[in-house]
Amino acid sequence: MIKTPYNSHNHYTTFSGILDLPIKKGVLHMLPWPNKIPQPNLPTIPHTDLIPSTYFSTIKTGCLPKRWWLPTSEPTSDGLDGVGIHAFATPGAAITADDLPADFLPFAHTGHQYFGFDLSHDPRRIRYIDTEVDQWLTVAPDFDTFLKQLQPHPVRLPELPVEPQVFGHMAVIATADDWPALFDHARTFMTGAEIGPWLIWLATSADSAKRQAAAEEYHFLSRYQPNFLTPNTTIELRKLLS
Repeated sequence: MIKTPYNSHNHYTTFSGILDLPIKKGVLHMLPWPNKIPQPNLPTIPHTDLIPSTYFSTIKTGCLPKRWWLPTSEPTSDGLDGVGIHAFATPGAAITADDLPADFLPFAHTGHQYFGFDLSHDPRRIRYIDTEVDQWLTVAPDFDTFLKQLQPHPVRLPELPVEPQVFGHMAVIATADDWPALFDHARTFMTGAEIGPWLIWLATSADSAKRQAAAEEYHFLSRYQPNFLTPNTTIELRKLLS
């Protein structure tokens, strides 16, 4: 049961890009965290035979899912009809928290929200737990079914600060058309030091439309917020975009 309904203060800015589904149903296209972007505290999970081997094959190419929206049977902190998953855990120490059950092994963690394996059940059911609102849902009978249930969804961010993991996920899967709204969010809730590496990353993209989006944002900041970016970022962007 959920103690509180959908958090109505979480108004979202929705962007245009809907990502293409992989051709093979159930295969999740994963993208890596960019090498040139400082990596935040991303989730980790032990490499153990307690969970399906398909989990580790899923994260071989990256931890950021292109299909990231999971329909749910009741409202969540993310929306009235579903919840987002932003980064799958890579091999490492288990995520622990005092308010999580001992037989729950998380493979995703964003703030107070967790996805994980129910180790008390075989096959391992997938559970979603939101410790802030005491919401505990069984969302899939097994991991393969969980992957099949994930859906493409517009790139979106709430109109409030988000964890670097969340912004990074949206940035990696965003199209060029999505970036102006991402930049609006960044100017409001992030520092120039935080958005600067993403601007440089975008300016070196193989996609000319993304490079153009970076150039437009750089010129906007140069004119209206000339002190927003760090001096080093400004110098690097001048070289890249000249």
